[in-house]
This record gives sequence, C-alpha cells and structure tokens, in this order.
Amino acid sequence: MWGKGMYHVGFLILMFSFISRSVDTTPENPIITYDFLYREGVESYLEEDWEKCKKHFEGALEDWHWWKDNVAKCRRECSEETAEAAVLASKLSEDDRFFERAVRNTLCVVKCKKNVFGSRMDRIVEGVVNEDFEMRKPYDYLQLCYYKMGMLKEAADAAATVLSVQPEHEVMMDNLKYYLREGVIGAEDVLNLELKEYGKEYILGNSAYNKADYEETITHMEKSLSLFYKAYEECRYLCEKPFDQGWYPDFISSVANHYTFTLRCKRRCIWQLSNLYGEIDDDFYASYFNYLQYSYYQEGDTKKACEAVASALHVNPDDAVQIRNKQFYLAEEISEDFFVPRKDVVAFMERESFEEKLLEFIETNFIFLTDEFLDEDDEDMELSPDTPKNKKPQSLMQQISEKARAIRKRAVDQYKNISQMGIRLLQTERELGGQERMVADGFASPLECLVLSELTKVAAVEGDGYKHRVSPHTQSENFHGVTLGRAGLMVHAKIFADEVLDLILGVTDHCQDYLERYFNLKKPLYFTFTHLVCRTAKPAEMATNRSLSDLSHEVHVDNCILQDSGQCLRIPPAYTHRDYSAVLYLNDDFEGGEFIFTHDRSGLSHESIVQPKCGRMVAFSAGPENPHGVLPVLDGSRCAIGMWFTHDERYKELERTLAEKLLERIRDGDI
Repeated sequence: MWGKGMYHVGFLILMFSFISRSVDTTPENPIITYDFLYREGVESYLEEDWEKCKKHFEGALEDWHWWKDNVAKCRRECSEETAEAAVLASKLSEDDRFFERAVRNTLCVVKCKKNVFGSRMDRIVEGVVNEDFEMRKPYDYLQLCYYKMGMLKEAADAAATVLSVQPEHEVMMDNLKYYLREGVIGAEDVLNLELKEYGKEYILGNSAYNKADYEETITHMEKSLSLFYKAYEECRYLCEKPFDQGWYPDFISSVANHYTFTLRCKRRCIWQLSNLYGEIDDDFYASYFNYLQYSYYQEGDTKKACEAVASALHVNPDDAVQIRNKQFYLAEEISEDFFVPRKDVVAFMERESFEEKLLEFIETNFIFLTDEFLDEDDEDMELSPDTPKNKKPQSLMQQISEKARAIRKRAVDQYKNISQMGIRLLQTERELGGQERMVADGFASPLECLVLSELTKVAAVEGDGYKHRVSPHTQSENFHGVTLGRAGLMVHAKIFADEVLDLILGVTDHCQDYLERYFNLKKPLYFTFTHLVCRTAKPAEMATNRSLSDLSHEVHVDNCILQDSGQCLRIPPAYTHRDYSAVLYLNDDFEGGEFIFTHDRSGLSHESIVQPKCGRMVAFSAGPENPHGVLPVLDGSRCAIGMWFTHDERYKELERTLAEKLLERIRDGDI
C-alpha cells in the first residue's frame, strides 16, 4: 500500500497565528484606512520613527484584514440570498433570470457594504497598494521596525511571513537567520502571521501522518479540506472587484470584459492557496486525498479509502500512485462500486475545467480593438517628428511591410542556434564598473534596425505609448512609443504585414535567450513589458540651449525608488516585480543619448557609458546595484527597444501572449 507526496515539515511550516483583529477603523473613521496607514507607516519608516512605524503598519494590516473579511462576507451572503430568492416571473429566458439576479445581488451588496463600511464603502484603493499587501510588503517594513525596537521574536515572525510568499528573498532570509541567532529563537517557534486556518489544520495533519497517528491525520485533513473550500470561495469573491476598462464598449461587451477580468483573478485562487511552504505545490489539492486514502486504509475504513482514491484520480487521472492503489484494492476483491469520487470534488473540478476551457477560448479567439486605434483607411495618422514629410504614411507602411517580408524570407533559420547569431560580447561587469551588467553587439542586422526604427517613427503614439501625450521624461525632447499591443492591433487591422510583428517578437526573444544564458539564470525570465521608443530632440533645444543636467531619462532603478541618500525603496509606484532589464539600440545617427551607469541619483558621476549602435544591447539586473539613465539627445532621433523581465510568471506580458496568438491564427488561416 502506497502513500504519495508526503511532506516533511521545515521551520517555515509550523508558523501559526494571525494578527489580532482589534482594528480601530470603522465606518465612523473613513479616513483611517489601510492604504492611508500604509503610507503613514512608510513615512515613519523613512523618518526612523520606529514606534510610529510599528503602530501604523500593524494598524494597516488589521484594517486590511477587516476590509477583506467583510467584503467577502457581503458578497458571499448576498450571493446565497439571491440564489434562494424567487424570480419575479416564472416564464423567463436564461438571460432574464441572470440579469434579475444580478440586480438583486447588486442591491444586496450595496446595502451590506453601506451597513458595514459606511461612508468608505466606495473607496477605491490603488492596485499597487493591494498588491503590496498580497506580497506581504508591510511585514518587510515591520521586520526592521521591530528589530530597531529590540523585538527580535516579532522581527523573525515578520521576516518569515515575507518569505512565505517570497521564498527567494535573500535579504529577508539573511535577516531571519540573524534574528534567530541574536534572539536565541528556535526555528520551530517562528510564526507565519498570515497562515490561514486551513493551512494550520493541514500542517497538523501532516505532522500526525509523520507520527503514524492516522486517526488524527484524518481529523485534521478533513477539517483542513472543509476550510480550504471556504478559503477558496472567499478568494473568488474578493476577485469581484472594480475594473477600469479604459474604453467604452457596448453593454454586453462591457459585461464580458469585466467577467474576464474577474475570471483571470479567480483562476489564480487555487495557485495562491497551494502555497503553504514558501513555494507553489501543483498537487496541493490532490494531496488531501493522498493522505486520506492511506490513513483510512490504516484505520480499516476501506470504503472511505477507495472514495479517496477515486477523488484523487478525478483530480488527476494520470496519478500513477493512485492507479496502483486502485489495482491493489481491486486485487483484494473490493467492488468497483466503491470507487466513487466525492461530490464536492466532482463539483470543484467541473468548475475548474470549465473555467480553464473558457479562459483558453477567450485568449485564443479575442483580441480587443480599442477606440485608440486608427481605421486602416485613415491617412491622417499622426506622424512622429522624424517621419519624412514628403511620404504618405500608407506608402511608408507598405515599405516597412515589404522589408519585413524580405528579412523573414532571407533568415527563416537564422536564429535556431544562439551561436549562429554572430553575437560579440563587448563589455562585462569588470569593464562596466558594476555587477550583473553587460553589453554585446549583433542582436539585429542593419535592415532589421531600419525596419524597426521606421516602424516606431510611423506608428508610435506621442508620450509613452499608453495615455500620455507629452514626454514623461523631459520637455526638451519628443518621446514616441509603440507597445506590443499597438503593433498587434495594427497587424490585425492589416495596416502592417504580420512579418512586422514577427520581427519584433523574434528579435526580442533572442535578446531574452542570450540574457538568460549570459547571466546563467536558474529560473526562466518572462517578458513583463516590451516598448519600442524614439527620443527626438526638439529644434529649439539644441546643444547651445540645453543643460546637460536635463537628462533624456533621469537616473533611476527599475524595481525600486532611488533616494538621494542611495537607499532604494521597493514601494509603489516602483515595478517591484522586475528582475532584469535590457535595451536594444536601433540606430546611431544622432547626437547625445548615451546610456549611463551611475554611482548615485545625481548622475554627475558615471561608472560607465554605453554608446548606442544598431544591434547593440545593454542588459543588467533591475535592482539598486544598477542605477542608470540616458544623457540628453541633442540632435536627431534615438530609437531603441526597451525590455523588462521578471522571474514571476504572474507578471507575464499579456500583450505579448496576445501578439503570439494573433500570429498563430494568421499562420493557421483563421484571420
């Protein structure tokens, strides 16, 4: 008789306990909310006021829990109440019944939230703040505040809580080891302050199993499974949050778009709940039945054991261990009728399977076109400052498409092997005066650079490529950008040939591949954003009129906010999930615009300077070890592709996925 996937408890998994819920925030105190307290905590942290730092962050966490618990409670109770309510008329279409219940549910939720939250019921907290709480950022601050106050046990608990969702946070791991050593604290005494009830019971069940106490294993695992379902539903209810679509679709399109937004969130719930030990366990849900089947067998309850086997196989039909277990029972002349999966497992997997198929359908068949985009017959497209005035955009677009086709025809197999790319390493960390940085040539040919730079000049949006209509960096330059989403939409609208999009994806994919190899990364890198940009000096801002301190892009760090003191804060609005960055240059026929690595934020002292050139890439880790900026573009237009990468698959670039699926559909003849 076999068990499967049984876990051994490390120092992180016996971390029980929640923060107490003695929250002061109530409907009568609508201003003192968790986002307000969080900002106050950051201010206190920067001012090194450790008492206030502790008070504000603890208060923020209390209010965050209170807010989440009550939002989920309102949505759950209203959903249940609406499901039981009689409809207004018996002869209704399926759509009528759905929207009547949606209206009833809405009214119930509004009343519930008004009763619980009062005047703060409609308060919208910035997404980056909520993300910080999910990634346990308040505990990141708290661990140092506690340490400064001599509270080593509390500091260790806070550090361990961060590690429960960021297990590779090296600084936090070092801090935890220090707190354990200095505070003479046993690893078994450290608490994960965010471990949910189902996790506590699961760990108790795991511990009982390791002690061969199968009756206790069953008690704790059954209770944990019941609590898991409740936590799963709560997670899903919390996904039903506001969504800024950024455009104005038709009614049913708006409903479908918002539903898709919540569906993506709900699909992550099982992933979130499968992390008890600091890493995702893909078999977490199935593991309940692995424990239970063996424990029930040891306790002599064969029927329950067979039910657990059937449930495990319903979750994963290819589970080799459970297939052997079933064969074992059948050989003991156990009836096939015993192997019936639990009803809650069947219902759970039916919904998981349906939502997985639906999301795959959405991602495969929908590419939403926004009203930002131009009709293919529109010849009044705004030109970037560097576009030749004697050529119509349509003519330029045709030329770009023809050149892209020629590139593809000539180099179908060009990049099958990285060694065939003609990459030449120019500068290593040593030459560049820092760590985790490099410069290499050969990532794009002159023709590829020409096509990509012309594309950027013709198709770009003034500003940063999203919503801005002015330069986000300096008023002395025009800044035009093209996102992958915009490029994909233009291909979808047949303004450009699909070879243009294929070229962008191909060139940037080669950069990613080389970067992973060069830095010898153990985990894959995912694109989180790709941006084609041109920076063009304004005629009135030539070298004689412009200060060299007016940088094209001020000195910064890509995943934290660089302070004058040299400290780099991993707080909003920084993109804290970024791990590596790269810039691929597309031209050199301009003056200025050099890339710089610097000693500090001032940019007055350079560690090294990189001169842009077609096909040249500078790549570096995105942390505080690599402050960088761009010197003023004094004349002409400097074009490049900016690329940002992450190890966290949750932040994969959606526009890239859509672009790849668009190309796939074009090649398959579906478009």
